[in-house]
Amino acid sequence: MARRSFRVRLADTLLRWAHALKPAPEPQPISAEPAAARPRKRAAMSQMPGLRAPLSIDKAVRSRDLNVLKREASDALAALGAAHAVVSSARLAQIQTMRPEVDRGDVEQDVLIELAGDYQAWQNDQVRLFDALALVLGITVPEGRAFDQIDEDMEAAAGEHLNALAAEYQRRLLTDQFEAGPKEG
Repeated sequence: MARRSFRVRLADTLLRWAHALKPAPEPQPISAEPAAARPRKRAAMSQMPGLRAPLSIDKAVRSRDLNVLKREASDALAALGAAHAVVSSARLAQIQTMRPEVDRGDVEQDVLIELAGDYQAWQNDQVRLFDALALVLGITVPEGRAFDQIDEDMEAAAGEHLNALAAEYQRRLLTDQFEAGPKEG
């Protein structure tokens, strides 16, 4: 439980730092370009994963090409794996700087052992993320959307199944939010 609360505190701290480092948006000048050119820019921006609004499971599966979904999943896993690698490296550096303090007796050895266990957990998660990325990259997907691959007779059942999956996903998100408890800070 202490390890989870430490991770939650660390995540909150990292998010606060990220928000503090984000530059204030500059005021947008009024564009002199024709209105017909503006939708193209919005369409181009919608192809950039960091600028796109998140999709619901239902909307993604029904409206997205399977190749696009594969690319988006790969992008998300790669970004999460890279973030995990950065945090793992920071944990390792923290362990290395704490080791002389333990040798001098300034810090209890139990603190170093707990930190090393936390580092190992982050390392294991990072390995799992990159394994998942390799799995997703290796998947061969057919052309078209998911519902294009299903017989018309099965579309109603597939739609019900998709709705059940979306409901379960939302339930898990809400459960995770309630289990996390009140945020510190």
